[in-house]
Parts: sequence; structure tokens; C-alpha cells
Amino acid sequence: SISGGVAISPSYDEAVENNRQVYVLTLGGTIDKDYPKLTSGYAFEFGDESAAQRILEAHPNLGISYKIKSICKKDSLEVTQHDRDRLRLEIENIIEMRSLNLGLLRIVVTHGTDTMIETALYIKNKIKAKILGLTPHFVIAFTGATKPERFVDSDASFNVGCAVAATSCPCEPESVVICMNGNVIPVEQCVRDEASGLFRKKVNK
Repeated sequence: SISGGVAISPSYDEAVENNRQVYVLTLGGTIDKDYPKLTSGYAFEFGDESAAQRILEAHPNLGISYKIKSICKKDSLEVTQHDRDRLRLEIENIIEMRSLNLGLLRIVVTHGTDTMIETALYIKNKIKAKILGLTPHFVIAFTGATKPERFVDSDASFNVGCAVAATSCPCEPESVVICMNGNVIPVEQCVRDEASGLFRKKVNK
């Protein structure tokens, strides 16, 4: 809260509550693909509800609260610079809203796998964290899936859980990470293996 123009540190309870809050921003991708609604349909399409929402609602005993917002519903190869700018602006709005509060700012981004690293690097390089003269500690975790969440053998639930957990453990004050294949990798150190499709950490030669 603010009194007389001076920022007053929130209470311990407020800081704990801030640490429980997770913001989930969705951009489509395989993770959000759904079965076609038309009987004559053959291609998967994006439904009204995101995979992240279904996953989180299925686990009401989680020690977090969350807010979900759709940025776009696209295959990652169709994500444009305009879409990335919308994502950046939304993240900056969240940072500004939380800049006077203690605690860790936790953001999960669900995204198609083909251009996930590209978008995450853009956010890492462009995000403006110093708003109102303050820099909140934040972790932005990008994740997705290799099969739609609707599939029984999808990795979607595992990856979203990994991303949510990763946002509670900052490697550095301002971290942007890729959470795929059971690994949490700083985006600037992340590559995708062309043969296996797995995300891995760069090997220094």
C-alpha cells in the first residue's frame, strides 16, 4: 500500500500471498489443440478453454492461485511480431501492477514448440522490468507440449507443472527459462535438438 506518497512494505502475509500468485499467458500451440467440433472436421483446432486452465482446475489442492489470459491462439510458426509485442506489453503491465509489492513475480507462458525459444529470447531481450523505479524479482517460464493436452499420453500436464514450479525458484533476479522435457533451462542457453526434438542446454565447445 501507499501512504503520503511513500511506498509502505506489505506485510509478511501479503508477501506470502504474492508468492502464491501465478500469471498464465497462453499463445496456442500444440498444447492447446482440441478435437474438431464438426463431425466432418479432420484437423485439430483451438477450443475455448486453454490446456493450462484444464490442468490447473484438475488440481484444486495446489498451493497457488492463478490468473489465465489468452494472448492469441496460433500454431507457433504463425506467431507474428505483433503477437510477441502483445505478450511483452501484457508482461510489462503485470510487472507494473506488482512493482510496489514484495515477493516473487511468477509468470508461465504456454507456447508452440517450434518458435518457443525465439519468443522467449525476444521477451528476455526486450522486457522492461524497471518500472516506477523498482525492479521486482520475476521468473517467466515458457512451456508447451509435443502432443495436445487432450491426448492421454501428452506431456502437457507434466510440462505445465514443471513450469509452475520453476517460477518459484529464481536462478537470478530476472529469469526467462524454457521448461520442457523435464529440464529448466535459461533461454539464452537453450537449443532444440534437430534429430530428437528435445530441448537441451547448449554444450560449450
